[in-house]
Formats: sequence, C-alpha cells, structure tokens
Amino acid sequence: MQGAVALNVQRSIRPGTECDTYYAGKENSHLQAHATVNDNRFFVALPSLNSGSSSTVTFNPNEGLAEVIVTLRLSAPSAAAGLALQEGWGYDMIKRIGYRYGSSQLYYITAAQNLVQSLALCEDSGKKQQMFFLGGQALLSPADWADAGKRTAYVYLRLPHSSPALSGGALPFPSDILTAPVQLQIDLANFASVISRDPTQAGVVPTSLEFATVNFTQVTMQDAGDLVARRFDMSKHALTIPLVEGWTQEEVQLPVTVGANGQFQVSLTGCKAGDLRKLRVWITADADNVPDVNGKVSPNKFIAPAQLTFAINGLIYLDSANGSYLLTNLLRRRQPPVVTYSDLVAPAAPATVWTASPYASSWIEIDLAQPSCLGNSHEVELLHGVPVMNSVMNLTGIMPTGNAAYTIHCEYILSCSWMASRGSAEFVF
Repeated sequence: MQGAVALNVQRSIRPGTECDTYYAGKENSHLQAHATVNDNRFFVALPSLNSGSSSTVTFNPNEGLAEVIVTLRLSAPSAAAGLALQEGWGYDMIKRIGYRYGSSQLYYITAAQNLVQSLALCEDSGKKQQMFFLGGQALLSPADWADAGKRTAYVYLRLPHSSPALSGGALPFPSDILTAPVQLQIDLANFASVISRDPTQAGVVPTSLEFATVNFTQVTMQDAGDLVARRFDMSKHALTIPLVEGWTQEEVQLPVTVGANGQFQVSLTGCKAGDLRKLRVWITADADNVPDVNGKVSPNKFIAPAQLTFAINGLIYLDSANGSYLLTNLLRRRQPPVVTYSDLVAPAAPATVWTASPYASSWIEIDLAQPSCLGNSHEVELLHGVPVMNSVMNLTGIMPTGNAAYTIHCEYILSCSWMASRGSAEFVF
C-alpha cells in the first residue's frame, strides 16, 4: 500500500474510502437486512365511474405499500363521429387525488401535478415518453373509439411515498405501523372538458367509464417478526420515514392577462413554512382549456415563457434573460422537463377523422437545493433549500404571445419526513 501511495501523487492527496473495483467485498456490496417479497396482486374497483364523480378506496395496513396505478377504460360512445382525445388523456380524466395515511390529515394534488411529477421523476426521456403514452393513446377516428385497447389508459399515482424512478427511488411505505388504512380519494373530471368534439358531427361524449381499478404493489417481509411494529411498542416509539423526493402541496393557480409585450408579474402565496427545495411551474393558455370553434381542447398543452425571473424577499434566485433557463433545466437532470406528444388538429368538414401534429409541452423546475443525483435504488438523502416563513415570492416573465389570458400553475416542493407513531403518520417539515 505504501508503495502505491509513493508511486501515485493523486492517491496521496485525495481523501476518500478505498473501494475494490475488481473483486466483490464489503466496500462495494450491499446485503439486504430483511428478506422481502414483491407482489402486485391487489386490485380495488372504483365505486363510481360517472363523469365528475368521486370515489374513495382503501389499502388496509399490510406491510410495505409501494406503487399505485389506476387502469381505466372509457365506455364506447353511442356515436363517435367527430370525437377525439389527445395522447395522455388518462391523466386528465382524474381531476384531483386525495390521500390520507392512517388518521393523518387529508391532502390533495391536482391531475396536472400528478402528470408533471410522474414525468419529471423518470430517469430518462424514453421512460418518460412511455409513461405518457401508456396514459392513453390518441383517439382520432371512430375506428379508434371502437378499439377497447385504445380506450384503456394506465395512470401512475404519484403519492408522497412513491416515485417512478428506479435509481434513487422511494422506499415502500411501512403500513404495518398504522392502525387505520391508507385512503385514496379519486375525483374524476368532467369528461366533456377533456374530450374534443366537433360540433358539426354527431358524436356523443361518453359520460362514464367502462371500468376503473386501482392496483397496489406490496413489499412484504418473509419473516413478519422483523417488522418494526412487532419489535417495538409504537405507542412509545416513533419511526422517521424520509420522503426522498420531498413533499408537494396542492398547486397554486394564478390567472394573468398579458398585454402586447407579453409581460406578467405574480406574487406566489400559500407556501408552508419549511425548507423550500424546488418550484415547478407550468403555464396554460385559457383558450386551450375550453372548446374552440372546432370543439378542440388541449389540457396538456404547456407554454414555455420567453423569459422568467424568480425572487424571494427581493433576492433573485433565477434570472433567465432570453430563455436561458431552458438549458439550465437540462444540465443537472437525466432528462429535460418536456414531453412531446401529438396535439389535435381539427378535421376539415365533412371529414370525421382528426389528425395530430407533434408538440413539445414543457414546464420549468426552479432548483433551490444543491443539485444531487442518487445512483442506487432506495437510497435516501436530505437536501436543504431556502427556509421560507411568511416570505414574499415573486415570479415575473414574458410570454411569447401577447394579448392573451394564461394561468400560471406553481407547486412548492419542501424537505419533509413522516413521523409515524401511535398508529398514524404525519408530515414533519
């Protein structure tokens, strides 16, 4: 060893822990402490399938709760001429998601948050595009609507304990420490606000789903004696469960009307006190979310500003003259915050088949914590951001098109952990 140090100056001056890259050893090997089994055989049907309805499903305390997905299929319309759905429509069919762990408070995220978070946490662009594609294929013609496979969508629920990422993915939530179930509230959207309908055609918008099921993935111990609740009296102890991706509160929506120069300025409100790690911002044009003269709606069409500035208490944390944030958002990520999909193009009368053209829908990620990337599955880390408490946060920018009405959507991501004790779990910021 001394000879190696003498021959290599770099080795003598660099701090670090030796790790064998040739033979397996304790320095480069991980051993699973408790033998576990993974399964995803649990299904629960949504009680209500009607447009605009709300359903509550439960996962009873039964060890590790991992991924949760929703499979839904639209009912076949009685007449499909002139009806269309853009790619990823399954995420839009769910208006809002509520969650409660044990007897904790009930929290919500919107459908757009669920979509953006699910895509943003994917490791690469290929996985991101597949997530969006499986969220619902584009339906452009009566033949598409007759295909039950194309009317089926698979939607990932981005809950606080879960992440679609394998590298640096979240640990399963140990529901064995709870005495009350994990409850999920799924509010369906008004289908007429998601489905495009050519008013000159005879198409009838479906008003219900054919079916919808929630699929829970579970991680269980091979030896139940290893469970924390079996080894400790949880009425006297507490278990800390880190949220690897932080906690996100329900988005703030800020309507703005820009002038000819496209400029806007808004004050961001409602952020909980804590370490603010990141903001995600996406902007929609109000005209895209109501049917135009052709009956077209584009709920997933996000419009990138030409310039953006973010400040807390007057101190600027992001300034992107001439759109430089576009490159900044790419540098410290595995994939850019953008998804390409097929945006609808209305048919020329009297045709009944819609067409589609590629559109890059993008959002903005404003990092306030030091960029970091976890390399292995189920690693966790705590990254601090900017402490906020009654802080004044401002967002200014320029939209590429003036004289239009927009809605700015903003979600706050804070460092957070669960503190589980006495049969329930609550967030600690």
